[in-house]
Formats: sequence, C-alpha cells, structure tokens
Amino acid sequence: MPGDSGTVTISLNNMATGEIYVREDNKTFDMNAYILSTTLGGNSNIDILDSVYTNIGLIGPGDTLQLTFNIKAKEGIQNSVHFLNFELVGGSDMYDLNYKIPVKVDDRDLKLIVANLPSTVVNEIATITLDIVNIRANDVTSVIAKPVGDGVVFTPSEVFVGTITAGNRSTAIFTLDTMASSQGIKNVSFSASYFNGDNLHQSTGVSTKTNVIEKSSLLLTAIEIKDVGTKCTITGDINNVGTTDAINVMLSIVECDDIEPAQPYANYFIGTLEADDFSSFELSAHVSSGNITSIPVIIEFRNTDNAYTSITESIDLGNNPITGSSSSNGMSPVFIGAIAISAIAIIGIIGYSWKKRKESA
Repeated sequence: MPGDSGTVTISLNNMATGEIYVREDNKTFDMNAYILSTTLGGNSNIDILDSVYTNIGLIGPGDTLQLTFNIKAKEGIQNSVHFLNFELVGGSDMYDLNYKIPVKVDDRDLKLIVANLPSTVVNEIATITLDIVNIRANDVTSVIAKPVGDGVVFTPSEVFVGTITAGNRSTAIFTLDTMASSQGIKNVSFSASYFNGDNLHQSTGVSTKTNVIEKSSLLLTAIEIKDVGTKCTITGDINNVGTTDAINVMLSIVECDDIEPAQPYANYFIGTLEADDFSSFELSAHVSSGNITSIPVIIEFRNTDNAYTSITESIDLGNNPITGSSSSNGMSPVFIGAIAISAIAIIGIIGYSWKKRKESA
C-alpha cells in the first residue's frame, strides 16, 4: 500500500549436484558459487532502504541463500506491478547476473458492512452486527473493530477480531444501548484497525444514523385495577416492542409511602419475553393511607449480553384514587357504612317491638 514498508526476499540456489570439485578432461572444476555482492535498485515509486549485500561468499552445490531487502512504497504510487533491478556480481569464473524483480502494490482497504442497525429504535438494548470483509489479495492481522455513537452507548467499546484471510470476512457483535438516550437522530460510525505486514492501518469507516424514539421497549397495556379496602390488585399485559429478547423479566410493586407490596403477587416473574411478544401479569399491593392516584411498578430484565436493566412505570389510577383505610377487617369504608346503617335499623326495630309489648301488657 502507498506509504507502506515491506520486504523483498530473493533466493539464490546453486543448482549443481554431487561433489564440490569435478574433474573433466584432466581439469578440475569448482562447483561452489562465488558471490561477491548483490544490489537491489529502486525507482521513482519505491525506495530501497538497505540495497547492498557485500562479501557474501560461497554457495555450495544444492545450497540456497536467501537475501532480504527492506523497501518502502512512496505516497501516491499507483496500483500495479513495479519492477526493481537486481544485480549479482560473481567471483572467479562466475558471470554477473541481472534480474527484474516484480513488486505488486495494492491499496485496497477492508470493507465494513453494518448488517442490522435499525433505522428507528425505542429506548432499548439492541444487538448490532458488523461484517469486516478483507478484499485484499493478502491476509491482514490483529484486526480490531470499534464503534462510535452520538448519544448512544456501545458494549463492548471495541472487539478484537484477529486475522482475516484474503477474500474472507469476520463478524464483530456489539450491543447498542439507547435506554438513556434522548429522542432524535443519532450518528453512528464503525472503523477497524489492522496490520498489513508490519504496517498498522486504520480502515475507512462506515457511518450511518438511527432515530431514537423516547418509549420503553417493554410496555404495559390492558391494565385493570381492583381494590377492596386496603388491598389493590393490578392485572394486565407486558409487551416487548423492542428488537431483541428480554431475559429474566420480572415485575414488582415499588414500596414507598402509603404503598406496600402484598402477597401473593408482590412480584411477578415472566422469564424470557421474545421480541414482538407479550405476557399477562398480576400484582398486589396494600394501600395504608392517603389518596393514592398512581402505583409505581419496576420492570427488571437482562439483555442479550446478560447485563441488568430496569424500567420504572407509574400505573395511573385516573379519576378513581384509592382511599386507604386502617380498618382491621379489610373491608372498604363504603361497605362498613352499609353494615352500620343496617345495624341501626335493626336496633330501632327491636326497640319499637319491645315498646309495643310493654304497652299491651
């Protein structure tokens, strides 16, 4: 890639076989290859950082010597095959050699694809998948993917992907948390760093947007409230309108002034609530005193990463507040009043009958 440093490795092979010395026509021939020096020449596009090997010595029959040269591609170099000039100076009876060494320059980057970011989300926990595609002709190593969000939270903050072989892809999974996000358009971007050889690169990022709507992913509907004196029973449905499952869902009455969770349903465990699903629930509470116009309920659950999350909802009683009572029989004041009136009427009738009997006597 332009600006990258790399290496060129050249192998020198002595193709002779057999003995080091060969006698032919009363003459003795030395089969060793004598190398005085080698030079790799650069050009206008590629610099050679260490270009010369001197006093190399002998390469015996069947032996191989590898020479490594450090090179650097200049900025602005074009994608193509560039040729470097390799010169070898031999000793004794060996001829000098010249070769053209091809070096391919390729500036293709990693391609990032956001697979499933919703265009609109509520205040929820969502799972985001990022595909990282290596479209290069060589492997890249130590790949790290990183998300950045404006007014949203990603977990984890980065993911180590490792090596992606040429022509393949890997996937990084993030959790998008918009539970505390304000309403509106949020800018989201993803990037990746990686090594191409010994060179660290930052990929061209991908940017997108998502619209956050201030609404809980778990909604309470079909609420019915029944009260008998100090005892209040709440029934209804809890709906998952989010994009991912909610795990270990549990509803509870929040204990506060004048409101106390009551059995048998101080808590109601739902379990896993899949996306676009609902479940019924029932809760019980004692109202001790005062005019209560709403009852707080906490919804606790875990997201797909097993992280704990909670939402507090207030169930509005509308125009029918619950009036608490300290009566020990647990009956409503209206019902108690009816009993008292009936008792007075009976006493009055008994008194009247006793008076009539006395006058007759």
